[in-house]
Amino acid sequence: MQDVMTAKVGIFRRGEDLQAAVDELQQLLVRSRNIGLRERARGANPELVTAYRVQKMLKVALCIAYGALTRTESRGAHYRQDYPRRNDAEWLKRTLATWKGETDTLPTLGYEPLDVGAMELPPGWRGYGAKDYTDHPDTAARQAEVDATKQRIGDRFERQRALMPYEHLLPGSLRGKNERIDERLPPAGPAEAENGEPTGFVWETE
Repeated sequence: MQDVMTAKVGIFRRGEDLQAAVDELQQLLVRSRNIGLRERARGANPELVTAYRVQKMLKVALCIAYGALTRTESRGAHYRQDYPRRNDAEWLKRTLATWKGETDTLPTLGYEPLDVGAMELPPGWRGYGAKDYTDHPDTAARQAEVDATKQRIGDRFERQRALMPYEHLLPGSLRGKNERIDERLPPAGPAEAENGEPTGFVWETE
């Protein structure tokens, strides 16, 4: 399993290698259902623990390899040589893998689209690699909203609240103003959130 994942499901990928990896991992998964143990002593048994984990590790490996095979694009640090472009129009979504039956050799894949309208930093060029990607249809509209908000609101904390109104979802210890290296907050003791709890790190928009 380790050799297959290292050789065929690495940073640089090709469809034919991913397909071969999926095929080999499926064979290993079937074999893993008949693992025998040589060590039969009572008490702690590392061999039994390893045997118990192998099938679960193979299922995780298949989620990765099969998910990568079906995702016909390059994304993040993973580069598909046969699909070199990042394609937000079709693939800006999370892959959800589910194992439904005990005899299945492949997970069932589902997808959860991401809401571009809720992103503080819409999809775009991240400053590395080629500027070669297909935009999501909602990206331009969300970028215009973000730019207009930044122009309209000067205070960065108010801007954060406007662009990312999620502070109420955070634990009390993570709410409140966040400090920058070049913009220190006044030393007034431990900062407190609105509910009076000490605050720690909170996201910032720039």
